[in-house]
Amino acid sequence: MPVPAPPTVEKSSRRQFLKVGAGFSAAIACSALLPSLTGCSPASTPPQAGMAFLRPADVALFRALLPAVVSELESVDPAQREKRIAAAVQNIDGSIAAMGLNGRAELRKLLDLLASTPLRWALAGLRAPWDQATPEQVRGFLTRWRTSRFETLNAGGVVLVKLTSVGYFVLPDAWAAAGYPGPNPAVYRAIHS
Repeated sequence: MPVPAPPTVEKSSRRQFLKVGAGFSAAIACSALLPSLTGCSPASTPPQAGMAFLRPADVALFRALLPAVVSELESVDPAQREKRIAAAVQNIDGSIAAMGLNGRAELRKLLDLLASTPLRWALAGLRAPWDQATPEQVRGFLTRWRTSRFETLNAGGVVLVKLTSVGYFVLPDAWAAAGYPGPNPAVYRAIHS
């Protein structure tokens, strides 16, 4: 009597992929459905005052990301740090507002996903709201996403880090830490005269 062959890795990985995909789909569906049933839909939340795109939950996320991504912020005095973080969040908002409609729509999905407490806990590993997360916790979240076997999480982590770092390092106060001496004054005057 022939012995049946053990299941192949290909079948197992396909089955696992389908299970994970179904789980993510259900989680996203629930996160979209529950708030709308209770009248607390994030889609009805307007941007934070002074922002073109970012909602209050998005601002809290980027304020948590900045000290985790830009390590120099930990050594800056608190008043200067707050000023730089506020300016960087404004830059991030401006960058997102300047994106195309499709890019903004995809980013909105990611930000809404991370604003949902159950999904933030399941996908980012953070139970606390973003404004209570430590830089170490946020770095752990980013590391998990960058090393995830799911390309969607990898891409989401890359987008968050790029938006955060570019939003910060365009600030003239941050140029020295990046080793950028600033624009050549003669060239700058020639272009802007």
